[in-house]
Amino acid sequence: MKKEKLNHSQKLYESLRLEILNEKEEGKKFYSIRQLVIKYNLNINTVLKVLKKLELDGYLYAKKGKGYFIARNKKMKIDKEEMPLMKNFHGNNKNNQEINLANGSPNIENYPYLLYEELTIKALKKYKFELLGYQDVQGLESLRKILADEIEKRDIFINFEDIIITSGTQLALVIILKMFVDINRKIIGISSPDYPNSFNLMKGIMDIRTFELKYDGWDLNKFEKFLKKEKLDLIYLVPNFHNPTGITWSEEKKKRIVELAEKYDFYIIEDDCFSDFYYTKKVSTLKSFDKIGRERVIYIKTYSKVMMPDLGLAMMVLPPVLSQRALYVKYCIDHNTSGLRQKVLEYLIIYGYLDQHLFILKKRLKGKYKEAIKLLSEINEITILTKIKGGFFIWIKLPTYITEKELCEECKKRGVNILPGNLFYLDEKITNKIRISFITPTIDEIRRGIKILKEVLEKFKKVEE
Repeated sequence: MKKEKLNHSQKLYESLRLEILNEKEEGKKFYSIRQLVIKYNLNINTVLKVLKKLELDGYLYAKKGKGYFIARNKKMKIDKEEMPLMKNFHGNNKNNQEINLANGSPNIENYPYLLYEELTIKALKKYKFELLGYQDVQGLESLRKILADEIEKRDIFINFEDIIITSGTQLALVIILKMFVDINRKIIGISSPDYPNSFNLMKGIMDIRTFELKYDGWDLNKFEKFLKKEKLDLIYLVPNFHNPTGITWSEEKKKRIVELAEKYDFYIIEDDCFSDFYYTKKVSTLKSFDKIGRERVIYIKTYSKVMMPDLGLAMMVLPPVLSQRALYVKYCIDHNTSGLRQKVLEYLIIYGYLDQHLFILKKRLKGKYKEAIKLLSEINEITILTKIKGGFFIWIKLPTYITEKELCEECKKRGVNILPGNLFYLDEKITNKIRISFITPTIDEIRRGIKILKEVLEKFKKVEE
């Protein structure tokens, strides 16, 4: 067999994952560690790391003394019906003629390419090979010190030693989930609706409980009644400008949920991906209500939303009692976060470029938001469910004469991508809701896209009549 030389564990992971999906039968014996070491000419630690991640992600399971097997009873392949939705979610199914009201990332024209290039060259010239090798698993100390100062703006007061840098929010979430699964604490609460990339990570490894998201957060009286009867280990929240609803929790509820976490002994994962994008006034984090010495909030913040996806960095701030365990799990899953990208982020912050870019981006987004809300408000057949004050998304209820699937398919035929609401529910129930994103399209595209949306609604209304 011809040897294949791979120089990164992620390449090996993707190669084996695709082989499992496309060629292997469920329950069949997988390659041995020795076979993979020989086939890919990699060291045993890299192979073990990849196999453990495939097991964690549900592609393999291990039998003691017998090796790894393709996971049984797992729906590995993606249905043909689901593929277009997955592609639309990140705008990958967009051609030059299509209007993307589905994507959750800024238009590539907003990416500060020249600045990124300049700072990358600056970092390489100054530090040379130092940034290209293995880094401190916790993250560059210099960056962590700057981030500790930076998040004081959010009334979060911590030591830099409390911060762990990861290769993005999703990896931070994987680390947290694995940490709790390893100690057999697997019951997690999430909002309904919620972000599918997050709850899909939880499926199969956590016992998920859902709680209806009201206009200002969960009904915490009902939630406390639940806690008196059942145990929760974790909850996952996006308390500011939630995806897909745009909802922001009230100050009162933010404070109380942290108090309930201490009272009933559970931890809160706060995914703070949108709080920078406020269009009226600054919003508070759950972490700012945490009590020193009695911490309950696991805080995650991404920097990819502000700058661009390729930056691929996030930070975690954990209660001290969890920090060492989290660091160990990170080491097992992804022990090297790019030193070069960390140094670029450091430069972006210390030279003020991050704040400058955010100011310009928010100004553009606010203009898009106002135009989208104005035009959508003129369509009598729909209901805008949340009066958002920030973020990227508008949550809309459709009239009864058209389903979300019918609307999204018809809009797609006419060159407009929109996401159906059922994607954001754990059971994918029919909701007659859609999510409009205004972050990617231009103002002109927003106008044309909403005009097409209106025409589709009028067409189905005439059929109903």
